[in-house]
Amino acid sequence: MKIAPLKFGNVTIDFPVVLAPMAGYTDAAFRSICKEQGAGACYTEVTSAEGIRRDSQKTFQFLEVSKLDHPIAGHIFGKSVEAMVEASQYIEKLGTFDWIDLNCGCPVKKVVRRGAGAALMKEPEQIGEIVRAVKKAVALPVSVKTRIGFSPSFPDHMTIAKIVEDAGADMIAVHGRLACNFHKGEADWEKIGEIKQALKIPVIGNGGVITPEDAAEMVRVSGVDGVMIGRGAVGNPWLFEQIKNPAANPPSIQQRRAVIETHLLRLVELTTATAAGRRCKTKFIPEQAACLHFRPHLAQYMKGLRGRRDLLQHLNEMHDVKTVLAAVDRVLEQNV
Repeated sequence: MKIAPLKFGNVTIDFPVVLAPMAGYTDAAFRSICKEQGAGACYTEVTSAEGIRRDSQKTFQFLEVSKLDHPIAGHIFGKSVEAMVEASQYIEKLGTFDWIDLNCGCPVKKVVRRGAGAALMKEPEQIGEIVRAVKKAVALPVSVKTRIGFSPSFPDHMTIAKIVEDAGADMIAVHGRLACNFHKGEADWEKIGEIKQALKIPVIGNGGVITPEDAAEMVRVSGVDGVMIGRGAVGNPWLFEQIKNPAANPPSIQQRRAVIETHLLRLVELTTATAAGRRCKTKFIPEQAACLHFRPHLAQYMKGLRGRRDLLQHLNEMHDVKTVLAAVDRVLEQNV
């Protein structure tokens, strides 16, 4: 798929097919894998502005950045204008991020209950206040990630998009589902296209991209400037390269094995590094914690392979790298 470089502020994404921010998934280890497989840019996990404001060591771990990450956005959520401003200023001072992204679309209940994430779509003027305040407080480009609406009662995607642009945002990413539907149902790329037609700032489309053909179709239907991929990349980071080069072959068993091992080892390294900075001891040593955290990734890496069901039944027993990789090899041997 041919798509022009995306430019906003002083950021250029040469290949604007990007990895979405996903809580529990898009840590530095997984982002590095996706970047190596062709992702044009990445976002951090969904990071609490209040956590940054309150000097939470657990929150700061989400802001660990590797050399492979760039360009990368510090992705934050919150309801308070003051907290979002302070968090944005902190991210800018780190000097490791290319831009700041404000979450106005996360449908997770614990986020919505705080009046943050998708709940902000019910108060679009609050979104405008946050964007204006953050833009005034930092020099980094500022973008917004949102959805086409909160629920059928709050479907006004055009109003929200225009408020985001008028408040000074440099770019917007829009998920084509209502927040109340989470990830269920078809993503409405035509509504994303309506936003693209109405705005002057760049628009990235999100939702429903699982195959290279999906990415091409989203661009055709909506005319977006970029494509954001979330769940479609979990277990299939090769999707980015396949979108860039439709002639690319699916990963071989050996390539799949190599990426799984690299991903897990990087996750162990990341977990070890972050554990060293924690004030409180955790239940598991870093290698155990990394293997447990890797479970949802591994389940997706094994999707469609013979022997996967048996592996899934024993996931909770795999607490070290050697055991995990031995289980992976048993599955892969059945699929040679």
